[in-house]
Parts: sequence; structure tokens; C-alpha cells
Amino acid sequence: MVGVEFKSVEEAESFYHIYSKIIGFSVRKNQCRKNQAGIVTTRSWCCSNEGFRRTKYIKNPNRVREPRSEIRIGCRAMFRVCYSKITKLWVVKEFRANHNHCMATDMQKHFLRSHRKISAAELEQAKLLKEAGMKTSEIWNLFVHQNGGWDKVGCTKKDLYNSLAAGRRGVDDLDANTTLTFLQSKLDIDPEYFYAYMVDEESRLTHLFWADGASRFDYELFGDSLAFDSTYKTNRCQMPLVVLVGSNNHGMTCVFGFALIQNETAETYTWVLQKFLECMKDKLPETILTDGCRSMNKAIEDLMPSVVHRTCSWHILNNAIKHVHEEGFVGELRNLIKRYYSVDEFDLRWNKMLLDYNAENNEWAKALYSSRHQWADTHLRGSYFGGSTATNRCESMNAFLKRFLDEKLPLWRALQHCEHGLAALRYGELGKHAADKLSTPVLKRTSMSEIEEQFASIYTRNMFLEVRNQITRSEKYNVIRHHKLKASDICTIEKYLSKDHPKRKVTFKRIEREMSCDCYWLETKGIPCRHVFAAMKHLHLSDIPRNIIKNRWLKECKDIYLSSPDAQRRFINPDMISSKRYGGINSQANLFLYYCKKITQSSTKGNGVDVNFVG
Repeated sequence: MVGVEFKSVEEAESFYHIYSKIIGFSVRKNQCRKNQAGIVTTRSWCCSNEGFRRTKYIKNPNRVREPRSEIRIGCRAMFRVCYSKITKLWVVKEFRANHNHCMATDMQKHFLRSHRKISAAELEQAKLLKEAGMKTSEIWNLFVHQNGGWDKVGCTKKDLYNSLAAGRRGVDDLDANTTLTFLQSKLDIDPEYFYAYMVDEESRLTHLFWADGASRFDYELFGDSLAFDSTYKTNRCQMPLVVLVGSNNHGMTCVFGFALIQNETAETYTWVLQKFLECMKDKLPETILTDGCRSMNKAIEDLMPSVVHRTCSWHILNNAIKHVHEEGFVGELRNLIKRYYSVDEFDLRWNKMLLDYNAENNEWAKALYSSRHQWADTHLRGSYFGGSTATNRCESMNAFLKRFLDEKLPLWRALQHCEHGLAALRYGELGKHAADKLSTPVLKRTSMSEIEEQFASIYTRNMFLEVRNQITRSEKYNVIRHHKLKASDICTIEKYLSKDHPKRKVTFKRIEREMSCDCYWLETKGIPCRHVFAAMKHLHLSDIPRNIIKNRWLKECKDIYLSSPDAQRRFINPDMISSKRYGGINSQANLFLYYCKKITQSSTKGNGVDVNFVG
């Protein structure tokens, strides 16, 4: 081996690495000598088992972790080349082939350190998948499947973790600054983007609120009802994430804004709502739904005293189980929460319930009754809460976002993943919008076919189905009295063969072409009730009264604002541009490999397919 020549030191190094992998040992660089001009003239490599570990690393009395296993056992195997001025080639001057340890078997070679390396292409792919919200363990499983086995990946799982961590370590160390820089960059692509933050005496980030232009526009259209709640384990700083949501024209959840907060005090929620109102140009919602948190309640009372506030029914019923240990109490309380009674009837039923379940002196029940205007349908009927009595919309949104979030994420990455989740949500909405544009719901031809057709033509599919359900149910109701006044008609509606069911009065104003019902279903749910349709049929109305058409359910209500969901995922910097370019090339390469696989399969069957690649 001595005297063999190589064109470059890189070629010599490549040779020794290939040789070491075939034999079964790991290599590391050893000596490097330079001349007076600083040019390398001698380079040597040795076995990783060369030398001995220094005793200070073994006999350290303050060591907490167990020392790593010993691999340096004085192996003298090495490879040295020198540069020849005469031939201008690198010549092997020394080659020691003998080792004092056993060699790795074929199944062990991929664990040798010098032969473990994640390729630049795979690292770029891993970064792209990480940005899309995949966990490192899931990326590793993809690589294993993609390469055909654990030993074919070229690195270990820990190497992948280390490589991804090394790429973001410098950024994550300046987490707060990086987060604010990220938010500032959003203004370059979205002039309507809004963010606000607060820092403490030591300039540490304590509170953060942000909303993009699409969220602000959604609030303009659908900000009549607001719900918000907090969730945990979404970022490395353990800051609770507050999501402010509503419902759009499809009845789907839409996001009005996000906030990361340091704690859940009344002062913190006051700051969040202040920034929210500042972002939304001081437009107040008509109603607000929360989980009953005292800090939230205090902030709402101070900043939104005129807004109708509802407490989540699920939280009330859950607390009832803890405070009143009587079987059947929760069912009775549920009826009082969700059914519409007169005020006097509500009080009678409440007092009877307390007597039946021995809860007259229960302090929790007394406190609950004093706040009945925040949870009983009797006192809240006529106010629209997005069609819900509980914060299930918030809970489902939190669960949805947690698919993209992780408690180990730095703040700036948590914001980025929130945007990924928001883009996925909006993509679903875009699909609903496209379906409404490109298709028509199948009509059942109910007893009010003309009215059904009119609603199908103007309302989104989801809301049309809700309306049609009320039309179908109206067939069980009859008009038992009809008073015709000078400018209006008053119809008394009764359910067929149901004497216990309350009678309802529907008023139709002939001049204004407006219709209302004393069940307040339209005001509470946003769609006309079955009593209204029963009265319309009795009065032979062929057109929909103007006041029962709600603009928030129209198919066309968002056509004036068209945006791509991908616009919410842009973050302009060279790395991101490179990442997107890589993603595009990667998708084309995957398509190419797919067809190559198909061609290979055809060739093995004897089809004789020849492929010519034109460069």
C-alpha cells in the first residue's frame, strides 16, 4: 500500500473511509502538517480506537452522568499521505493495517461513527417536514420506510435529532427576539397583520397577541358571537395559548386571534381583550361565551359590560356532579339550562328541584342561582352564541391545534405551527365554499318546495340543511287561531297531538314583510323556527320574509375577500425560499421515481421496456 498515489487529499480520505467500512472499523482525523505558507503537506487518519481517554474525564468526582463506554484502547492502525512536489500527487507514506480489537459485523457497521451521516438532501427534507408539523420520530420512521430499513438510512435516530437541533440552536437561544422578528416579517406580506406584546422589567416577553388580515376580516363578518378559552402544553415556555373563535357562514369554526400569556389573572385577560378590541377597531361582539373562569369574567365586566355573557353549560354540569351528590340532579339542571321557560316557571322548577334533591342549603347551588342570567336559556333566549351553549367549539379548536403544537417548541416555532393549523382550517372552509359554488344540494321537495328552493339558492349547504330540518318539522304543527289585524297577522301555533307542548305566537307584518315568533329561535339560533314555517304555509307566503334571511349564512358573503390559505404560511427569508424550492423539486423527483418503479416492474415481467434519458 505504501507508495500508492492519489490526486487529492479528499480522494485519499475517501479511499480510507471506504476501506474502513469494508473491514469494519471507524475512522477519525489524526495529524495535519502545514508548510510555512500554511499549505497542508501531510495528513493522517487513524482508527477511532487509537490512544487512551484522559483520566480527568474518568475520575471526575463531580460527575453526575455515567461516563460513556470506553473505545480508545491504544489501537495503532493508521493511514498517512504526503504531498509530492515532484509529481504533484499525494503519496501513501505509512499504512498500518493491524488492529488490537474486533471488527464490526455487517449488521453493526451502520452504527460506526465515521460511517453515520445524514445527507444534505435528507436533512433538507427533514427540515421541511419539521416545518409542516411532523415530529422528529415520525420523520425518522419515514426515512426508515423510504430507505428500506433501519440500517439503510445512513445515520441513527439520535443523529437526526442532533442535526435538526443544531440547525435551530442559534435561533432558539434568542427565542423572544426571533418571535418578534417573525411577527414583524408578516407585515411585509400582510399589511393587515396585527400583533402586540408586553415585556417585564427584565425585558422578558410576558404576553403576546396576534391576528392576521383574514382573521380581522372574518371578525367583521362573523363577529356577532365570540368564544375563547386557554390551553396548555403548546410551547417550551409553558405559556398558555388563548384562542378567540367564532363561527362562519358554513357553521364552521373561524379564528379571530391568538394570545400567549404568562398567567391567567384578571389583569392578563384585560390586556388580551384590550389588544383584541384595538385590533378589531373597537367593534364589540354581541355575545361572548367562556368557561366561567373568574379572571375572564372580571375582564369582560370591566371592558365589555354591554355584551351578553354566557357561561359554558358543560362546566356547570361538571361542577354540579362535584357539589351535589344526588342522582338525577344533573339531568334536572340540564333541562333548566337548555329549555326555554317563562321566568316564573323557571323559578318554580328551580325551587322544586332544590327540594327534591335536598339542595336548599347548598352554597354552590345558591351561587349558581345568583348567576342564572349567565347560563339559563330563560334569561339568554334571544341572544346568538354561535349555536352553542358550551365552549365545545374552543375545546375542539384546541384539540385541532395540538396536532400541530408541542410543549418542546420554542415560541417562534409555536407561532409558525399555529399558522399551519389555521391554514389547514381555512383550507377546509375553502373546500366547503367550492362545493357550494360548484354543486347544488338535492331537494327533498317538502310541503314548502318553493321556500326550500329559495333557501338552497342563497344559503350555504350546511345552513340550508338546518333550515330544511325546521321546514320538515313544521309539518307536525298547525295554526289553531288566526287574528287578522289592520297591518299584521297573528297566528297561534300548536303541535299536533301534543297538549303539553307550549303554544307559540307568530306575528307577520304585511307592510314590512317581516315575521317573528315568541320562541325567539331565529334570534337565538340564527335560523327561522318550525313555527314560522307553519305560519307561512297557513298564510300562503311564497317568498321568504326579509328579516329571517341572515347575511352571515349567505354563500356570497365572503366573495369580496379571496385569499389563498398558503398566503398565511409565507415567511420570507432565504432559508424559507430555499426550503420551498426544495419542496417543489422533491415532489417532481418523487413522481419521477414512481414512474421508474413502474417501468422496473414492467421490465421484470418481460415486457422489454427500454428507457432513454435525455439530458
